[in-house]
Amino acid sequence: MSYKDSSEPVRELSSETRKEDFAIGSHIRHLRQARGMSIKALAERSGLSIALISQIERGISSASVRVLAKLSDGLNVAISDMFEQGLNQAGADSVVARKKDHQRIELNRTGITKELLTPFNTDPRLDIYLMTIEPDGSSSDEDFTHQGEEAGVVLEGGMELFVDGKLYILGEGDSFRFASSRPHRYLNAGRKPARVMWVNYRD
Repeated sequence: MSYKDSSEPVRELSSETRKEDFAIGSHIRHLRQARGMSIKALAERSGLSIALISQIERGISSASVRVLAKLSDGLNVAISDMFEQGLNQAGADSVVARKKDHQRIELNRTGITKELLTPFNTDPRLDIYLMTIEPDGSSSDEDFTHQGEEAGVVLEGGMELFVDGKLYILGEGDSFRFASSRPHRYLNAGRKPARVMWVNYRD
């Protein structure tokens, strides 16, 4: 039985989802150990429980967008470092990212896929993602905050964005920008997948 953070939505996990969970968890463990950080220390820095972090690292529990954001702050890395690309191309800054090389994180339990569009950089401050949010997919049930600023444009479908408790309904062509330190969350309440070009800037 996996640990369930009460704020995270629950979805049935397929074998492919479990493989993705294991890959993400292993990478997070690598990032933590490379910094000489214990799980307890990461829990204190991220505001997440020791049990949740441990089970994410072992691939037993899935990470949501909210959890990834908190882990990236706790590890003092960009969210893009949650992708395995940083391990494969460490030490080389790239100018171009070919389509075939784009890295993806499939957060199947929350119905969100993030595709990193920007090239790998050893000290990333700005990253662009193509976010696909399935119907009923959401970042989390709770507002969350993290470092930096974000902006984006809805390419297909629609989404509901909450910032400081205020609801914004966005359709195709609508765009947004806000400081990531403001409590926020988002979801797709529509009947078809939403595709959003999403930009994260880290201070």
